[in-house]
Amino acid sequence: MPSAVANSNYEPELPRPDAGSAPAPGAQRSAASKTARPAAETAHWSPDLAQVQEFLQLLARAVRQFHTYPPTSPLCIDAIAACRNALLMLQTRDRVAFRVTPHELIVDDAGVGAGTVIEHELVRRLHRVRVASVEVDRAASVRDLSRFAEDVSHCDDYFRKNLAIADVLVEHGVDAIVLRMAHRPEVLNVGTPRAPLCDLVEVERRRAETALPADGPINHLYPPDKGWVRLDPASQFDTVSLIDLTILVEDPTQVATMLLRLTDDEAIGTEAREHALEQKFSDVAMLFSALDPRLARMMFSKLARAVLDLEPDRRKDLLKRTILPGLLDGRADGTVLRDFPDLDLAESLFLLLDLETAAPEVLTTALNRLDLPAERRETVVPLLEKRLRGDVPSGASESGIEKYARKLIRVDAASGKSFAEYAAFDLSMDAQAAATLTAVRTAMATTDVTVAQLRCLWSLVRIEPNPTVVEELLTLIIARCAELERASRWPELAAEIAQFRQAAEMLREPRPDVADTIMKMLGAFCTPERAAVVAQLFAGDAAGKAIANTFMSAYGETIAPALLTLLETASPDMKTRAVAPLMCHHAALVAPAIAPQLSACGGAAGRMVLRVLGFAGAGYETAIAEQLGRGDEQTDREALRALARIGSPKAAEVVANEMRSGSDSGRAAAEEALWHLPPAQASAQLRDLLGDRDYVVHNPQTVVRLLERAGQHGAEGLGPAIASIAELRFRFWNQNVVRAARKARELMAR
Repeated sequence: MPSAVANSNYEPELPRPDAGSAPAPGAQRSAASKTARPAAETAHWSPDLAQVQEFLQLLARAVRQFHTYPPTSPLCIDAIAACRNALLMLQTRDRVAFRVTPHELIVDDAGVGAGTVIEHELVRRLHRVRVASVEVDRAASVRDLSRFAEDVSHCDDYFRKNLAIADVLVEHGVDAIVLRMAHRPEVLNVGTPRAPLCDLVEVERRRAETALPADGPINHLYPPDKGWVRLDPASQFDTVSLIDLTILVEDPTQVATMLLRLTDDEAIGTEAREHALEQKFSDVAMLFSALDPRLARMMFSKLARAVLDLEPDRRKDLLKRTILPGLLDGRADGTVLRDFPDLDLAESLFLLLDLETAAPEVLTTALNRLDLPAERRETVVPLLEKRLRGDVPSGASESGIEKYARKLIRVDAASGKSFAEYAAFDLSMDAQAAATLTAVRTAMATTDVTVAQLRCLWSLVRIEPNPTVVEELLTLIIARCAELERASRWPELAAEIAQFRQAAEMLREPRPDVADTIMKMLGAFCTPERAAVVAQLFAGDAAGKAIANTFMSAYGETIAPALLTLLETASPDMKTRAVAPLMCHHAALVAPAIAPQLSACGGAAGRMVLRVLGFAGAGYETAIAEQLGRGDEQTDREALRALARIGSPKAAEVVANEMRSGSDSGRAAAEEALWHLPPAQASAQLRDLLGDRDYVVHNPQTVVRLLERAGQHGAEGLGPAIASIAELRFRFWNQNVVRAARKARELMAR
C-alpha cells in the first residue's frame, strides 16, 4: 500500500520537511547538492571560506597523522600546531560549524572537501559513525584538537564497541568541539486510521491550541525527528505528535512499544518488546493524562485492562515499582487504578503494606488520592478490612485492626484534609531512630575533615576527563596534604601520596593525559625537604622505617631527583646516616631515574650513587664502568665494589678488564673486587687471567697474589692455567716470573 510519512514528536504541531512520501536516499543527496552552493558562488557573502577550507584540510591531515603515527610523534605535534594556527587566523568567526554529508562538508551552505583529503579522512569517518554536524570553537586548545584528531582516527574502533564518538569526546574532557549525532529514524506503522479516530485527533488538536499559549516553549519528550509515522496516503495529517499517536494507535501496549523504539538508536528485541509496557508505563500515562478528560478516562480504562492482562508477577512488580508510588505522589501513574475492578483494586492497594516502612494508615492516603465515588468507596473499604483481618497472626489483638478499619470507614472526601497520612510511615522517633541520630552526631564530631575532603577530591579526580580541571583539583589535594604534613601525620600523608600513583595507574589507559598530570603534580610535591623527612624517618625506629618505606613505594621513582639533590646539598652526616641507607634499601626503585644522572654527579654524591647502583643489581654495569679510569681513586674503588656487589658475568668481565688495563690503584682495587665476586664468576675470570701468558709475564707479582688467594679460596678449574705458569720457572732473567712459576708448582704439588 502506498504510504505517507509524518513526523512524530511531543509538541502538538511540528512542521515537517515535506508533506509527501519520504524521499529516497538518492533524492536526498540530490536535494542537498542543489541546496549547497559552490565556493565560487558564496565568496561574496562568506569571505573567509577559503581560510575555513584550509583549516579543515589541516584538520584532516592531522587525523591522517594520528591514524599513522603515535600521538607523541613530531609529525602529529606539528600537524596540530598548524591546525591551531589556521583556526586562530579566522578572526571573523567565533566558531567553525559544518554539517557532514556522505561525500563533503557543508560550511555556510557551501560544499567543501569533496574528492580531497577532507573527504577521505574527515567526511568518510564522521559519516560512518553517524555524526551529523560539528562545531569547533575558535578558542579550542591544542589538546582539544589533538583529542579530536585522535578520536576521529579511531572512530571505527569506537563504533565496533557501540560507543558514540560524541560521548567519547566528552569523556576525554573536550568541550570546545561539539559533535551532534544523527538519529536513526524509526518508522512507526499506523496503517489506515479509522475516520472516528481522525476526528478525535482534530478535536484534540483544537483543544490543545486553545489551552496552550501560542508563544510557549516546545518541550520534546523524545529527540526531534526521531520518529516517523507511516500512514495511508489519503490521510490528511502532515504531522503527528505523540498525543495524536496515542489516539490513532488505541492499544496502550503498542504505544509503549513505539515509545521504546524512540528511546534508543538500537533495534529492540522480542524480549524488550514484551516488557515495553513496564518500561514506558509512566510515559504512556503522562500522554493519556494530557488528553481531554473524557477521552483520557477511556484511554486509562484501556491501560488498566492492559495492566491486568500482564502475568501476575510482572503486574505485581509494576504496581509496587511504578503505579502505587505514583498514586501516593499524586502522579498520573496511579490514575489507572480507578479503572480496576473492586477486588483487583483492593488487592493492588494492599500491596502498599509490602513496603518496608509502610503502615496500614497508608491505605487511607491511597484511597484519598484515588478520589473514588462514595458508593464505590463503600464497596472497597470492606474488602480492605477483610484482607487486613485475614492477615492478623493467630493470638494477636484485633483491636488495632478494627481501629484501622474504623478510620477507613470514617474518612469522608468532603471533610477537611486529614494529617493522618503523615503517620503512614515509620518516621516517629523510636529508640532505634534516636540511636541512629546519636551515632550520626558522634560520627560528625569524630570525622577527620581533612581526610574526608581528600576522599571527595580524589573521587572527582577519577571521573574528571579534563586535565586542566584535574590540575586544579590536585592543587586542592596538595594543600590538604600540606595540612597533614604540618601536623606530622605521616601515615595519613603516606596513604594520600599512594593515592597519586594508584589514580595515575588506573587512568593510564583510558585518560593518559590525566595520568600524566597526576604524576607531574606528584613530582612537584616531592621536594628535597620532603625527601629529607622521609630519610630521617628511615633512620629512626622501626615504626619510622615502615612509614618511610610506605612513602618510597608511594613516590616511586619521582622521589629520585629530590634524593639526588640531597646527596649534593645535605650535610655529610645526613648523607651517610639517612639518605644513602634509604636509597640503597630502595635501590631497585630509584636506580632507573638516577643512573642517567650519574655522570653529572661529582665527588661524594657520585660515589654514593655508584653504591646505590651496586645494590640495584644487574643492568647498570655499563653506567658504572664509565666511571672507571677518571683519575679518582675513591671513585674507582666504589665503582669496583658496586660491580662486585652486582656479581653478574658482565660485571666480572669489567673487573677483569680493569685488572688488565687499569691504573696501578685501579688494578689493586679490581684485584680486591675480584675476590668479592660470586665464586663461579671469580673462578672464570681467574682462568682467563692466569691463562693469558702475556698478562702473567707482565704482572708476575699480581699473579703470585692471585695464586695465593686461589689456594686459600679453593678456586676450581685452574689446573691448565697453573700448569702453563709453572713452565715459566726457567726464565731466570725475570725473578718475579720465576717466583710465580714456583708458586704454581707448589699449588700443583698439593
